[in-house]
Amino acid sequence: MEKQQQLLLEMLISYIILVLLVAVYGVSSTAVGQNDEETDLGENQGLYSANDLVIILNENNFKSSVYNSKRAWFVEFYNSWCGFCQRFAPVWKSLAKNIHGWKQIVSIAAINCANDDNNPLCREYEIMKYPTLKFFPINSNPDFLGLEIQEDKDEILSMQRLIDQLEKEQQEQRGGLRWPNIVPYRGTELDTLWLGAPRNVEYEILIFEKPNSYLGTEVILDLHRVDTIRIRRVTSENEFLCVTSKVTKFPSVLIFDRNKSQTFLKINAITRIGIREAILEFLKFKKVSADIGEDSIDERDEQYASKIIKNKSLAKEFNVKDKLYQLDLENTLYYSLNNEIPLSVNISGEKLKALKTYLNVLIEYFPVYLTKGKIYLQVLKEVVENKSNISGKEFREQVQVKEKKFTLANSGLKNWIGCKGSTPNFRGYPCGLWTLFHTLTTAAAEEIDDVHNNNLPVLQVIHGYVQNFFGCTDCVTHFQDMSKKRKLFEVHGGNESILWLWKAHNEVNERLTGDTTEDPEHKKIQYPSVENCPKCKLSNDKWDENEVLKYLKIKYSKTNIDFQGINDKLVQHKIDTIVLDSSLNHNKLSWDFTIFDISICVVLYIISAGILILVCIKFAFKKSHKKKILFQKLFGLV
Repeated sequence: MEKQQQLLLEMLISYIILVLLVAVYGVSSTAVGQNDEETDLGENQGLYSANDLVIILNENNFKSSVYNSKRAWFVEFYNSWCGFCQRFAPVWKSLAKNIHGWKQIVSIAAINCANDDNNPLCREYEIMKYPTLKFFPINSNPDFLGLEIQEDKDEILSMQRLIDQLEKEQQEQRGGLRWPNIVPYRGTELDTLWLGAPRNVEYEILIFEKPNSYLGTEVILDLHRVDTIRIRRVTSENEFLCVTSKVTKFPSVLIFDRNKSQTFLKINAITRIGIREAILEFLKFKKVSADIGEDSIDERDEQYASKIIKNKSLAKEFNVKDKLYQLDLENTLYYSLNNEIPLSVNISGEKLKALKTYLNVLIEYFPVYLTKGKIYLQVLKEVVENKSNISGKEFREQVQVKEKKFTLANSGLKNWIGCKGSTPNFRGYPCGLWTLFHTLTTAAAEEIDDVHNNNLPVLQVIHGYVQNFFGCTDCVTHFQDMSKKRKLFEVHGGNESILWLWKAHNEVNERLTGDTTEDPEHKKIQYPSVENCPKCKLSNDKWDENEVLKYLKIKYSKTNIDFQGINDKLVQHKIDTIVLDSSLNHNKLSWDFTIFDISICVVLYIISAGILILVCIKFAFKKSHKKKILFQKLFGLV
């Protein structure tokens, strides 16, 4: 009998444990299932690929590559959404290809700050504008944040800036042991030319040139792996050596052998390639080894080309009409709060004021359809409200913590819809930011009577955000110039703001038409098109601003929002009925449960009930056991 009771107890315990495991698994599956329904933006390859000869860095390999290295590093910090970065990318690619033969001396690299994972690193290196170029000397220490070098719109100028820095490194005794000597030869006697020359060097070559010429250095670096020669520069300022060597024309190339006989090299083309080829032809004629060690570069990349074609076909497949997509707005909000604002090392003064007013406008006019979305923005505002400064890192940490608790329906960057480009580098965030700005100005105009007098007009808030946080330096400059020219600060809000932003957007479209940043599948036009708004243009091809205003108010109204790509279970279709009391008591926030919160409560309830049942069975078993012993004693059965 006792064994049967014990067996029954074990069966009950096993059953309760099984129920608890099933309940926990069900909750876990629900939580995971919700995440699995969301499609993350996987296509974030940036502006460079493996066949560009630009080394692609990220948070995992940056420090291990750049620091304590036997070569220097020239790194571009960029943002793949930035139009200026997209225009600069061909320059950086050309530079990498042009000096690929120098790779033992300096590496050309790039890191995409638009990537979520790279964002903290870009903030650590104080990247305040895009693109930012930084030079890291050989054997750099991990506490060195790099020397900022001015970017140029021309690969030749970029190369010359790099050469200047390499020469400076060598003059200050920071050059590598394997580096060729690119500092001008200042000796006046040819007898000292061979001092220190390795035995395998058969010829000393002097390139006479003007002081501001880069030809000599370029040729020296191009041929630095030819170990049978040693090349030095001599500038025209070394007058004594020029006279004794009978050099009267610049540039000139003079070759000396170990017997001190000299030869003036005939050069057909006074260019980097011309001088380099003349030297190689001379060595070939003398039957001297001249392996320059160049790597073959295959210009064709069928896999990469097929990927572009695939992206273009997908873009056509998902071609959309002129709609306003909630997913695009939330993508923009996510990127703005998680990536762009946190790039600032320290947010204070005018920058902090711009952040506070931006959050105020988002709370007032950003179209949220979930209660938690509104609370999320309000809590973020409270984070910075009474602060005099906050670091970008702390702000991002706060954003991520609050996002988990009071999340919008789509936390994290997802595929764009209305702002989807033909390839990942086109449109996306810049398109989303314009969409957000239009939506905010339209919402403010519709509720103009509800705006407090001490609130800044939305346009001025937009100006503050662009000036202080938008990463594309070139874009910021153009926007500020346009704001001054179009007298943004004289616009008082309402319909006037809607039309000001529309005109400004069209001015930008006109400037960027035919630019390298223009998506070939989505050409820049004067918006809106005739197809979308037939009445917006008059017979003389001028805009009818009244019709344009009507169109924009419909286009960017929250009643026109399309929820494609949003989790249907989270959408509350009666958007206009969502009204939050502005004096919301945050002590009540814990009652705004999600399905996950409720599931946790159910599990805790089951666990508690299971424990109580086990306790009751245990007591019952002990009581029964005591009665059995007493009965045996009374009847002499023990």
